[in-house]
Amino acid sequence: MFSVTDSLRFMKTRGFNIARFYECKNLKELNLAFDRLNKPVVLKINSEKFSHKSDVKGVVLNINSKNELVEEFKRLIKLGEGVVIQEQVKGVELIIGLQYDDSFGPIIMLGAGGVFVELLKDVSFRACPINLDDAEEMIEELKTKKLLEGFRGADKVNKAVVKKLLVKLSQIADKERIKTLDLNPIIFDKSNYYVVDARMETLE
Repeated sequence: MFSVTDSLRFMKTRGFNIARFYECKNLKELNLAFDRLNKPVVLKINSEKFSHKSDVKGVVLNINSKNELVEEFKRLIKLGEGVVIQEQVKGVELIIGLQYDDSFGPIIMLGAGGVFVELLKDVSFRACPINLDDAEEMIEELKTKKLLEGFRGADKVNKAVVKKLLVKLSQIADKERIKTLDLNPIIFDKSNYYVVDARMETLE
């Protein structure tokens, strides 16, 4: 299993949009990164040990001050090998995942993201690779698709961006020998997307 930062770098080198981040192992690195990023920022543990960071309070949102930054860093650094500081992105959260199945080969999954993925279990699956029509069907199968349509005054998500991203991810699944890839969440605004968190494992 790759760490968060290794997984995010993997995605970035393959042309995917990543919310800006730095890996920090001491206070000097932390303060330099904080000064470079737009506020607010997010802090999260960078460890291969925890698949669900929320279980250990390993993610802290809406950090604007250095006092809070340092306090949370000191707590998080005890949990993992390092800490990730990242710009906080606003928008609609989705999860996209890849999973290698012994019978069907690589499978792609789309669902409601963030904490809702386990609560709602609102997901759609297809065998890879997919085309734009398949991607459209996956979106339409979601019970929470209204979130993409400007629910309660929020900005609409550009569905064309979602579809193109699904197709692109489905194409790398086999080529990169991916066993599992969880992008949760990917945050979509009205014109773009940003991968915020990623965990991956490759086939032996």
